[in-house]
Amino acid sequence: MALQPAALSPWTYLLRNPRRIAPVFLIQVLVTALLVLIITPTNAFEATARANVKPLDGFTIVRPRVINGFDEELLRLLDANPQLRARVEAKMFWLRMPMIVGEGVAPMIALPQSFWAEFLDGVGSTLVDGEMPEPGSDGVVLHEAVVRAKGLKIGEAFGKLVDPQDMTPGRFTLVGVLGGEARIGLADHAYASEPLFVLARVPPFQVIYAKAGGKAASDAYLREARHEEAFGEGEKAFDVIDAAYMDERIAGMLANLPLIIGFITLSVGIVVALVISLLNVIAFQVRVDEFGLYLAVGHRRARLVRKLAVETAAVAIAAWLAGLALGIGGVALYRDLWLEPRGILLTVVDPRPLLFSLSVPVLSTLTGAIALGRRLHRMDPVAVIQRRGAG
Repeated sequence: MALQPAALSPWTYLLRNPRRIAPVFLIQVLVTALLVLIITPTNAFEATARANVKPLDGFTIVRPRVINGFDEELLRLLDANPQLRARVEAKMFWLRMPMIVGEGVAPMIALPQSFWAEFLDGVGSTLVDGEMPEPGSDGVVLHEAVVRAKGLKIGEAFGKLVDPQDMTPGRFTLVGVLGGEARIGLADHAYASEPLFVLARVPPFQVIYAKAGGKAASDAYLREARHEEAFGEGEKAFDVIDAAYMDERIAGMLANLPLIIGFITLSVGIVVALVISLLNVIAFQVRVDEFGLYLAVGHRRARLVRKLAVETAAVAIAAWLAGLALGIGGVALYRDLWLEPRGILLTVVDPRPLLFSLSVPVLSTLTGAIALGRRLHRMDPVAVIQRRGAG
């Protein structure tokens, strides 16, 4: 009887032999899911860091480059900015925050209370619990994610004077909780500037608000501002800390991350590809008689190699998709149960693990097809038929 065209269809074999392909399928599913679970959480570094510096989208910080504090000449340079809308003196404190590995920091800014409403409105923050601090007090309001991560409750105090291991100088008391995208805290500038108090040693800076549509020009002016009378021509007066500056810092901190991810992925992909090739060769032994008959009745080896390649690719792609679904589900669970309670942000659907994990089906298909193709090309159909007859 002549062979029906369906007999050579890769889908016929795959649908009729789920148990044979199950080991290869499951291995690739689990490896893909593992890569997603390993790679995706690395975006928590960038996501959390960018949330902590998001307030800089609305304003710019400048600090003197050479002297400690602002003299009249520096203030005149600031006021000469054609795009300046408002400026206010402030101080910055940092609060220790957990990261996916190690620790990071979240900002708390000390501003004059007369400027608080405008500042919070500019960064899109609102009071969601508690109250705003009293003038001259040690009270602060912090973003809800920071409060959750540090395990603070309204009325509790923190700072180095409370806990010597705390990196935040002085002593502050949480009196309110802020909501919104920008992770920012607020303290009273008058309290942070009390003479002889430890916080007075923290150097001040200026918060610069540009006119509508003029932030880029304002930042450019500040970067080029010179303090020529005191320090000679060419000496910049200010260090400018804006969103672009922080983006560069974050990018620099994460510069080597793709290399690490690539090395892990390539190493895992090669090992898995070799294992899959071995399993495919073992599974092929069961089908020696089948392919010997195909060759004996005149089917070309190239056509049979294509059939095997399609079978291998179909299993690999199906396993990749199933592994992505399993991995993304695991990442979402990890975020909800462990990361969010600690104030760590994570993007669940990240294109990087999707791209990197694609190496698993690609390498598995290539190595599997090459290994099976070599076995098929060395096969002697006459010897297969004789062995079947002898059996």
